[in-house]
Amino acid sequence: MFRNFHFIIAFLVAPFLAIMAWYAADTMLGDKKEKAKEGLGYELLGDSNCRYESGTCTMSNGNFELNVQVDRAGEGELAVQLESAHPLEGVSMGWVNPGADEAEQTPLELAGEGRKRWQGVIPGEASTKARMRVLAKADGTSYYGETATVFIDYETSFGEDFRQ
Repeated sequence: MFRNFHFIIAFLVAPFLAIMAWYAADTMLGDKKEKAKEGLGYELLGDSNCRYESGTCTMSNGNFELNVQVDRAGEGELAVQLESAHPLEGVSMGWVNPGADEAEQTPLELAGEGRKRWQGVIPGEASTKARMRVLAKADGTSYYGETATVFIDYETSFGEDFRQ
């Protein structure tokens, strides 16, 4: 069986052909990335760090990315820091408390050079059962998203803060 030269060559070449066919099929049939169009809205999805006690939530759509940190600021208030990979025209956030259906959107204030860092204080309860809503505007395009708020508490199994 393994004495046939053609059989041995086929065993060596077949894996490369399979990988090349997989890439070719993805290139021909896969979704083509499109640039965001001005005036349209695109949904942001919460990454995996929004679903556990990470202290930070990353919301993204393609290469557009927002990093959100929320801390308790007082009774019924939350301090929000938002950092973007792209310059933003404006950002507003809302906090949907448990049992409520709507949230009042609060605009955040510019906090740094380049229109990439934003911060503010929004009304809301520091509950992991609440929902966070974000609306950001960049280059005339709106990006919106909603995610769970489990991430507001930063916890590790070591009992130390590794965010520094």
